[in-house]
Amino acid sequence: MRGTRTNVDVGGVLHAGRELAVREDVGVPDFASYRFAAPADASLVIRRLGRGIVMRGTIEVEAEGECARCLDDVRLPLHLDVHETIEPAGEREDPLGESNVLSGDELDLQDLVRQLIDSALPYVLVCSENCRGLCTDCGLKRDGACRCPHPE
Repeated sequence: MRGTRTNVDVGGVLHAGRELAVREDVGVPDFASYRFAAPADASLVIRRLGRGIVMRGTIEVEAEGECARCLDDVRLPLHLDVHETIEPAGEREDPLGESNVLSGDELDLQDLVRQLIDSALPYVLVCSENCRGLCTDCGLKRDGACRCPHPE
């Protein structure tokens, strides 16, 4: 099934053990200096695992932003392989492992997708690893546009 839901009823998975295939376009809010012009394509299979659920699948999205070195616009396609296990609230021994995306029989798909994407983004976005950035003297890109002498 493909749609634009943000909450997914996983009651059939949790209570009856039925498998649920979900294919959704999920809107992703801007995060730090990253923007998302188009929704993420989330394709997940959800199964019961013990008292919780396990999700496997993929998330495809394109992040946009400025290069931290030269300020050029950059597009960063992301492909995430998802393998997440979520247990019901209060069932984990690790208090930092509490799920904030599963409430009763409702899975907050948008929040899950946002969290997975945010954790996969690079700390700093650059147009290329060899981007030399802007010249501190003339302000032009140091890729050949700048003619200022620079010690290497």
